[in-house]
Amino acid sequence: MNHSRRFALGFGLIAAAGLSLLSACSSSDATSTPTEVGGAGGTAGTGGTGGTGGTGGTGAVGGGGAGGSGGTVVPPKAVEKIDLLLMIDNSASMADKQQILAQGVPDLVDRLVNPACVDGNGNAVTPKPAKPLDPCPNGSTREFDPVFDIHVGVITSSLGGHGADSCSDVPTSQYNPRMADMSHLISRSASNPSQTLPTYQNKGFLYWDPTQKASPPGDMDIPKFVASFSEIVNGAGQDGCGFEAPLEAWYRFLVDPAPYQKIVPYDCATNQPSPSGQCRGPEGIDSVVLTQRKDFVRPDSLVAIVMLTDEDDCSLIDGGQNFIALQAYTGQNPWHMPRATSICKTDPKSPQCESCAQGNHDSDPECAKGAYSDIEDSLNLRCIRQKQRFGIDFLYPTQRYVQGLTQSTLADGRVNPLFCSAPSADGKSCTSALRDPTQILLAGIVGVPWQDLAKDPNDLSKGYKPANELPWDAIAGDLDNFVDPKDPLMVQSTDPRTGTNPITNEALAPPSAGPNANKSNGHEWDIQGRNDLQYACIFKLPTPKDCSANTSSCDCSEADGLNNPLCQSDTGTYGKIQYRAKGYPAPRILTVLKGMGARAAVGSICAGNTTDAQAGDYGYRPAIASLVERMKPSL
Repeated sequence: MNHSRRFALGFGLIAAAGLSLLSACSSSDATSTPTEVGGAGGTAGTGGTGGTGGTGGTGAVGGGGAGGSGGTVVPPKAVEKIDLLLMIDNSASMADKQQILAQGVPDLVDRLVNPACVDGNGNAVTPKPAKPLDPCPNGSTREFDPVFDIHVGVITSSLGGHGADSCSDVPTSQYNPRMADMSHLISRSASNPSQTLPTYQNKGFLYWDPTQKASPPGDMDIPKFVASFSEIVNGAGQDGCGFEAPLEAWYRFLVDPAPYQKIVPYDCATNQPSPSGQCRGPEGIDSVVLTQRKDFVRPDSLVAIVMLTDEDDCSLIDGGQNFIALQAYTGQNPWHMPRATSICKTDPKSPQCESCAQGNHDSDPECAKGAYSDIEDSLNLRCIRQKQRFGIDFLYPTQRYVQGLTQSTLADGRVNPLFCSAPSADGKSCTSALRDPTQILLAGIVGVPWQDLAKDPNDLSKGYKPANELPWDAIAGDLDNFVDPKDPLMVQSTDPRTGTNPITNEALAPPSAGPNANKSNGHEWDIQGRNDLQYACIFKLPTPKDCSANTSSCDCSEADGLNNPLCQSDTGTYGKIQYRAKGYPAPRILTVLKGMGARAAVGSICAGNTTDAQAGDYGYRPAIASLVERMKPSL
């Protein structure tokens, strides 16, 4: 829906900054043109021209069902091809998680290309054949046919600054190109990001093709394929944009019919590009994404998406003035968001909940306080609880992403490219058969205690529960109705939390507690700068890191007085040695995974074991096993 109502400016700071604040969509809206709060005045902070996300107005909310109105759905059948897309968070503190995922690549490849042999009860039998075409032991069969046709591609969570100065090539930003990967397939070296690794025909992805049926043929050497796969995973790096957009990243690559090339200044009144415009909007079409999508995604494949991220999603709605949510400066001074009206704290769904910059709220006690201060409005937390804090939700509704993977028709009537490989000239119908939605899977390795997901909260080696058995009310809550998860570890908060995990019956521990007082997150900590969140979970690093020499992506460079469990030794002392890594609650990502039903697989970013490589709970082995279990019915 388009918001055309124009408001009078009601907040002095925005007027001084020259920004006419636009409200974003509510969680029930599709992609929209936000509401404008008019204004005039001084000069706004320098905005970036790099963009992210799908073009506003091409969202996947609404539309037809599985078949939509575009064509005939392909009947489900055993597929012989897999297109595996990994979306890897490349922001700070992700290198350790990328290494763990890279270590799990051999498991994933082996499970797909040389499946286990199982008996009549589905139990694996030994010895496992050494090669995919070797026979199984007597009385057993392969759990599924070996897969001889696999595309593997990697994209990152970095989609630039959406027109803000953050993650953009402007003087106030410490920019590098990896902050705006823009859903282009990556193949960079971990040791030298400027070096490009070999991929299939230089198309950006790997191709497992042991039968050499492709023209030209792909890889047929398993060790070489695994090594290349692992190196590309590690090559994602950890110097990308801190406003991670994992959901929009894969949506842009797979679903958006017209991903834009960049975001540029727009005139707010005419909604047209203008160098001096105070709004932002899309310009051009990203031909790289379209070409890579065409090469990578086959119409008859099983499409599996795997997200690896230790933070929640921050997929900003592009267009209007939503970019201000990521704006860091106005001139040389820090930019701070206006407050929300008082009712937003207790009833964010109320019609009276809006930004203090919308309309006249002079009598509202919260608005009377003026703009947020430095300590109240950390740039690092701009994507957290936006409606309660700012009166506006600047992020795309999560339903956009569920429907992008389940609906063949988008909200604007165009067919979904993920379902249709040959759209008509007007894009409203499909000239080929449609992909069956059961051949699309979504997996997330995210911030959630593994105990909340495991079949046995005391033994992760038994594996993760399938999605339809997960305690969604405990781990995700009800995001659209602003209901927090029942597990207090999954509540996004700067202040120390209290309560008991309903899955493990273990109480949260205060910041003063000793090491591992809580099995999932150690204990709460003192965030004195109010610029961070409490952890959902933590896990032991294979090798501790010295943060006194490495401060850029190390969590213990300023550990004094914080009682941070990542920096606490087994004897209880604190210092600049990081012993553990962390994961933050991820309600947006988990809400999307919940919406995928049985076609989702969920694992914890916090590995249960990082020392015994032979154990069933080592690294992300349980998450990989869960993904393969979701794939099996289609293979």
